[in-house]
Order: sequence, then structure tokens, then C-alpha cells
Amino acid sequence: MTDHSAWLFDWFRQRAAHITLAPDDNYFNAGAIDSFGVIELIEDMERAFSVRFSQDDFQDRRFSSVAGLAALLAEKMGA
Repeated sequence: MTDHSAWLFDWFRQRAAHITLAPDDNYFNAGAIDSFGVIELIEDMERAFSVRFSQDDFQDRRFSSVAGLAALLAEKMGA
């Protein structure tokens, strides 16, 4: 598990402790986040990792799972 994945799993645990997510689970379909939550998630990631997401990032299929989002974060950070 990467640091990005660990941060994301922690973020979801704090907001949806009743839902267990696997790395490739779609967190929207699992009910772990709603449209307001995704705004909070984006803001928290941008602040925590000093990155900016674009509209194209939101259309990326990887954006809907912890594993995919961790990969996007790694790319944005040049890792």
C-alpha cells in the first residue's frame, strides 16, 4: 500500500466507517461518498498533497477507486 492509498483509506474511514472498501472498489457505487463528499475529498487531497486536479482528472476512470486515485496522485506529484 502506498502512502497515497493509506491517506485515502484513512479519509474514507473517517467519513464512512461503516463501509469497507477494497483498493479497486468504486467508492461512489459503494456509497462511501456523495457529490458533496467528492468536493471535500478533492479539496482535502489538493491541500494535503499540494496538487491541483483538472476537469480531465475527474473524467479519468481511475478517479473512482482508491487504487486509481492513488495512482493519479502519484502522477501529479511526479512519483
